[in-house]
Amino acid sequence: MPLRRLAALAPVALVAIGAAVVLPHSPGELRHIVLAAGGAAPVAMLAAWLVLTPSLFPGPVLAAAGGLAFGVAGGAALACCGAVLGGLAAFSVARTVARDAIEPRVRRSPRLARVNALLERRGFAAILAARLMPGVPASALHYAAGVSPVRPSQFTAAIAVGALLRTTPYALLGHGVATGSAVPLVAAAASMVLGAGGAMLFLRQARAGTHA
Repeated sequence: MPLRRLAALAPVALVAIGAAVVLPHSPGELRHIVLAAGGAAPVAMLAAWLVLTPSLFPGPVLAAAGGLAFGVAGGAALACCGAVLGGLAAFSVARTVARDAIEPRVRRSPRLARVNALLERRGFAAILAARLMPGVPASALHYAAGVSPVRPSQFTAAIAVGALLRTTPYALLGHGVATGSAVPLVAAAASMVLGAGGAMLFLRQARAGTHA
C-alpha cells in the first residue's frame, strides 16, 4: 500500500523538487518572481511555501523574500501562514506514505518505542521544543513528526507557535535589510533569542513526561 501511495504522489513530488532546484535561492530574486504575479502575489507566496517546503527548500529564504516583497506585517503574516501550510504538507506526505511501513520497526526497538510514547503524551511540547531549537532543520522535523504518533492538531499548534518565533524573524530581517531600518533587525534578534529560551523550556517539559 505505501508503494501505491508513493507512486500516486510521484508526479507532484517531481514537479515540487524541480521547482525547488530551478527557483533562485536568493530572497531578492525570489521576490521579483513572486511580485510578477501582480495582485495574486500573496497567493503565489503561500503556494511557494506549500510546494517548496516538502521539497526541502530553505524556509528562511522564503520568509526573507516575503519580507522584501510585502513589508513587515504582510511578510511576517505570510511567513507564518506559509510555514504552517508547508509543514502540514510535509507532515501529511510522511503520514500517508511512510508511517505504516515504519511503525512495525518502531515497535521492535525499545528505544524508539519510548520516543514514540513520549511524542504521544507530550507531542506539542516535544515538537515545539524541536522547532525552536537552533540547528534543527524544519523540513526534517515535519517528516519525522509525520511518521510519529503526534496528533495533527498538536503538530499544527506547535509549528504555528514555532513559526512566530523562528520563521517570521527572517521576514523582519528581509524588510530591515531592504529599508536599512534597525527596528525590524532588533525585533528579529529578540524573537530568535526568545525562541532559543522557549526551546529549553519546552524541552524540559517534554522530558518531564518521561517520568510521568
